[in-house]
Amino acid sequence: MFSATPGLTEQAYHSIDTDNAHSIKVQPYRVSPQAKTAIEREIQDMLQLGVIHPSGSALASPGVLVPKPDGKIGFCVDYRKLNAVTHPDNYPMPRTDELLEKLGQAQFISTLDLTKGYWQVPLDESAKERSAFTTRRAV
Repeated sequence: MFSATPGLTEQAYHSIDTDNAHSIKVQPYRVSPQAKTAIEREIQDMLQLGVIHPSGSALASPGVLVPKPDGKIGFCVDYRKLNAVTHPDNYPMPRTDELLEKLGQAQFISTLDLTKGYWQVPLDESAKERSAFTTRRAV
């Protein structure tokens, strides 16, 4: 139940609707040798977990490292250019006060934090191509 290895749901798939947007391929950002080593380590971990695979997509965004609150470094992707051509999926968030009213009668309330939660919802086939990223990693 509690694991450092992320799970995977089959109940939902994430899609990215870019309509007929042209190819977006951004070159990887310049990074220090230390950052390059950290990126390589993150990519190896993701490959071993099966959450990424090599791609030749015409759409690619640059990978970046960001500091986490605990002092560790996390690998992210700068999807700003992809986001600029993506049609949003406008799903209204429930009102917080209504949610709290529903919880008012509860005897117990718990929260769960998923291990690498974004990795646990798979991408549909077209989104896989659009979510490609670039690094200075030699293939």
